[in-house]
Amino acid sequence: MKKIAGSIEAVVLHAETLETEIKKFVDGLPYWEKYIADIILKGSTISDDIIEKAYNFLLEELKLKAVTTKPEITINYNLGNSGSYKHDLQFTKLENVEGVNALTENQVIDFCPNLTIIYGANGSGKSGYVRLLKNAFYSKAPEEIIKNIHLENSHKPINAKFTFHSNGTDIPLIYPSNSASVEFEQYAVFDGKSVALHLDRINELEFRPAGLGFFANFTEAIKKVEIKLNTDIANKQSGYTLDDLIGLFEGGSEFKTVIQNISDKTKIDDLKKYTPFSDEDRADKTKIEKQYDELLLASKGKEKEITTFEGIKKILGENRKHIEAINCYFESEYLSKITTAINDWVNKEAIAKAEGIENFKTDKILNIGTAEWKDFIISAGQFAKNQKEENIVYPENGDYCLLCHQPLSEDAQKLIRDYWTFIKSVAEENVRKAQKKLDNLKVAFEKLTFDLFPAENILTVWLGEKHPAILDHIKQKLAEQKALAEYIISDIQTKKVNTRNETKISFTDHDNIEAEIDALIQMLRENKQSIQLEKFLKEKTRLAHKEKFNTHFSKFEKYINNQVWIKNAKKANFGKRKITEKEKALCDKFFNKKYIDTFNQECVNLNGSFGIEINHTGSAGKSYRQLKLKGNNPYAILSEGEQKVIAIADFLSEMQLSEVNRGIIFDDPVTSLDETRKSEIAERLVKESLSKQVIIFTHDLILVSSLIGACEESKVSSDVHWIEKLENKPGTVWLKNSPSFEKLYKKSGKAQCYYDEATKLGPEQREDKIKNGFAALRTSYESLVVFDLFKGVVQRFNERVSVDSLSNVFFTTDIRDDLLNSFYQCCRYMEGHSHSDKYAYKKPTLENLNDEILRFNAIKNKIANLEKTNK
Repeated sequence: MKKIAGSIEAVVLHAETLETEIKKFVDGLPYWEKYIADIILKGSTISDDIIEKAYNFLLEELKLKAVTTKPEITINYNLGNSGSYKHDLQFTKLENVEGVNALTENQVIDFCPNLTIIYGANGSGKSGYVRLLKNAFYSKAPEEIIKNIHLENSHKPINAKFTFHSNGTDIPLIYPSNSASVEFEQYAVFDGKSVALHLDRINELEFRPAGLGFFANFTEAIKKVEIKLNTDIANKQSGYTLDDLIGLFEGGSEFKTVIQNISDKTKIDDLKKYTPFSDEDRADKTKIEKQYDELLLASKGKEKEITTFEGIKKILGENRKHIEAINCYFESEYLSKITTAINDWVNKEAIAKAEGIENFKTDKILNIGTAEWKDFIISAGQFAKNQKEENIVYPENGDYCLLCHQPLSEDAQKLIRDYWTFIKSVAEENVRKAQKKLDNLKVAFEKLTFDLFPAENILTVWLGEKHPAILDHIKQKLAEQKALAEYIISDIQTKKVNTRNETKISFTDHDNIEAEIDALIQMLRENKQSIQLEKFLKEKTRLAHKEKFNTHFSKFEKYINNQVWIKNAKKANFGKRKITEKEKALCDKFFNKKYIDTFNQECVNLNGSFGIEINHTGSAGKSYRQLKLKGNNPYAILSEGEQKVIAIADFLSEMQLSEVNRGIIFDDPVTSLDETRKSEIAERLVKESLSKQVIIFTHDLILVSSLIGACEESKVSSDVHWIEKLENKPGTVWLKNSPSFEKLYKKSGKAQCYYDEATKLGPEQREDKIKNGFAALRTSYESLVVFDLFKGVVQRFNERVSVDSLSNVFFTTDIRDDLLNSFYQCCRYMEGHSHSDKYAYKKPTLENLNDEILRFNAIKNKIANLEKTNK
């Protein structure tokens, strides 16, 4: 008792020392790191929100963000807190497996709280289940899950239902949908492919005490904060570089010099002295650009340019004459002349109506005296002249009407002659003259040409390039004159007097352009353009740079702010090395020694003391180990069996040190081992099942026998399931069914138990019990052959042949035939088995199971009676 108490006291001392050391380490950290450490030590998860908050605290420390009032952090250390891990977790069931290799669907595997054995021959489907578990749980050698290669298409996605149990509650989880759940982290798988990895390389210790696990979690969180800072630095560096900003300015100016010298030391207020770019600056820029361009163009071909300018000036003069001619029609005096002409016609038309038209009015014809009527009379007179020879007047006696071709009466002849007289009267002549005057005015306006600037015209192109505003202004005034001309024509046509205002085009623009052209021609002739060009270019560049400086001011401001931010950000010290060094020191003190002691003890337990040495290293909050044999790789020195023993010892040692692991799974752990080694490993694994679940997949009957025997000796509960390949399809599972073992299947008790349970269930649940009952009965027949008929002379799971037992062997051909017939009768009720025509499959009923149990008991009694008879 003292020794045990001393051990407990030592563990407590270590825990307290570890807590003290970690607290001391955390208390010396900056606030933002202490904030993260406190969250981890409280057993809480480091969420994205926590990282964001810590990052903001770091920015405050670096003076990249306004300092806030922060609560004081008092470090509370909870060594026993394992977060969401469950210390009473049990893996209870695996079912609904789909899309894994070619495994038969709708199978269920139940798992015992202590030891579960899944037995099956090679190719029976064990590997498919192991691949699934190696992907779902921790494994050093996970393998890709292969789809059913016998199907060309219609592959189902990988899917399986894992049921765990904790705190009295079932926890159903679907893989892979819920693969991130912590329950999957509490189980580990060991198989043959893991052996080399345990021996041939440096391995990270996946499971460590919660205290030491702090450093890995802390380092991971620090990395996330560092990544955020580096990402923000990269984002700020990915914007405009200084070269990009300088490249905005072509040529030299004071503005470019300012940009060339900006850095994290530049004051934004100093830059603001060069703002703003005013409307006055913009107007000066436009003016100087125009002057520069014209002078530059002129300087490239002086004589040619002089000729060009003189040509433009001549065309401009002609344009001026056209406009002067047009302006005459829109002066007040000319507009008054039009008004007078319209009034004159109106007055004379009224006199003509008063003098003669009244004599022609009649009720028989409407609208006498209208313009249409007059036009008709005039046209008829002209037509009548064409009917007679010269100097003979129409009509005469005997003439016909020009319209109806009827003879004209004397009254009709007189009426027509009166028409001719009316048309020739003085009043009508005056009206005709007034109309002709109006017609002449109308024609004059219709002939006016307002399109003085056609698109391809030399003057139009030149003005469009040099003086677009002036060109638009003159064209607008011409458009106004054209519209006025159309109104005047309408007034003449309708004989209406409307007030029309004088609309003339000013020649101020013409005068300015002509003066500018004269100045350019004079400059070209005096050869002063080179000096002037340099002045224009310097001012043009200055104003262009000033405009760009103001346009891109926000970029300069952002660049400076970013440089200040980056400079301060790079002062951050994440101290990952100090974390690693502290972790390594504590690991050496509290963990590595314990692992070495545990590993050495496991080697003793497994009779594997081969002189293995362990090298420990640490990096970024993680611990690593490598096994050595006198400086060499054990994988290259030890035999295959010895390698497996050492690898199992390494695996068990790591799992023992884990505070979260609740179960270990083995796939054929005794391959290449002799019977003694198999027995030793079986005993060790049964012992391990007292503290955590142990699940073993195997095809080795000796191991199965050794495991069951060790469980019986240690009074450890266990379940054995049988997995088979039936009709070329692997993965059929027979629950609580196993190869023949003397105490389990020598009688029909297992089958009878299933029968008794089935009688108490409904049809759906009853069918499963009946199926398992026939499977148990089949195994009982096998046991009957091995132990009753042949008295255990040869056993499948035992290498030894019991020759002495031959003296107790008695049977007849009748017994043989009865046994074979009964066995096949039993198998016909089992789905998946191959059946002959004689024993075709038949769906089993409760009565069938009872009948077959009675048949089995009868044969067993017959064999027993034969033995008594022959003794």
